[in-house]
Amino acid sequence: MLRPNRALTPAGAARTVAPLPAEGLWAEAFRVQRRGGDVVAGLAGALATCGPLALGIALDEPQIGVTAALGGLNGALVTPRGPLRDRLGWGLGATLGYCASGALAMALQGSVAASVVTAFVVVALTAYLRTFGFSGGLTGFVIGAMFVILSGIPGNSLDLGERVGWFALGALVGVALMVAALARDAPPPSPEARPLMTVLGDGVQQYIHALAGDRNLRGHALRLASIVALTTLIYRLLDLEHGYWVPLTVLAVLQPEEHASRVRAVQRAAGTLVATAAIALFVLATNGQWVIVAAQGLAAFGLFTLHSRSYYWLVVMITPTALLTFTAIDYQGDDIALERAAWSALGILVGLAIAEAFWRLTGIHPPRGIYPREESASAERP
Repeated sequence: MLRPNRALTPAGAARTVAPLPAEGLWAEAFRVQRRGGDVVAGLAGALATCGPLALGIALDEPQIGVTAALGGLNGALVTPRGPLRDRLGWGLGATLGYCASGALAMALQGSVAASVVTAFVVVALTAYLRTFGFSGGLTGFVIGAMFVILSGIPGNSLDLGERVGWFALGALVGVALMVAALARDAPPPSPEARPLMTVLGDGVQQYIHALAGDRNLRGHALRLASIVALTTLIYRLLDLEHGYWVPLTVLAVLQPEEHASRVRAVQRAAGTLVATAAIALFVLATNGQWVIVAAQGLAAFGLFTLHSRSYYWLVVMITPTALLTFTAIDYQGDDIALERAAWSALGILVGLAIAEAFWRLTGIHPPRGIYPREESASAERP
């Protein structure tokens, strides 16, 4: 279930890896990692994401529907392919982690200082999950992202316990659907598989070793957490509506090394621009609630069918999925799409500018490819 980063020694210290072949920034950003798509995964992801939203609206409980839909989206997204134990282990482990971070975020919403400090701690600690490879990197990102998002979304008619409960239920349904959808390609259980408690114990030791001995990963964790905390402080003090998209973009773009961060910035910027332009045109054309729900379902289907192609396609599809989820119960025309583009652009610029200063001042430059990017977890899917 826990797969170590092959670029790390047992003690967690980075070792030298062979440099990757030179490749143009734009060519790498738009390179297709896997051709085709996974229609079965698309159907499972659409059901996990659109099903709760449609039920909530039909039963006149839109806040429950949106909350469960967000849980279902992330539950399906973090479930990797592989043996059943991997799918369940990472899916349920990530769900537990981001439900806990989301509950903490909602509980601390009233205090700017507490939200900023906790954002720093959560992002820094979860950044170390990269030591477990692709699935660990994705899990760390989602846990941090849930804290950032739910810190910035105002409370609704549901109390804290209800919000957490419906979010967790949606997440579990999303995991279950994706575990089933990916079963057809899963390898059979290995007769040499180690006992689960042994795997978990080794994983804890590996995490502690990375925490204590991986200088490159420590630099990335502190850099990322500092910028996320700083941008969270700024948007909270200025009371910017949807301002949480700035630290969320920072969290999505910044990687342990410079080249990967620049590639991610190009992918994020291009994907967001394409997606927001499309969603702006769509919401200007219609404000019919059930039409918007249907469009959200189609976007979710596209997300889970195509996101294994590359991170660019993930951004192109996840942006309308997220925006239409909220638009279905709170129609704001094209304003919300334009804000998304603006805050994402600001997050890219601020994040890269501060990160470049960190890299120059500290002199820490991990080799290219030493740590996997989160989107590679989704690239494992056919």
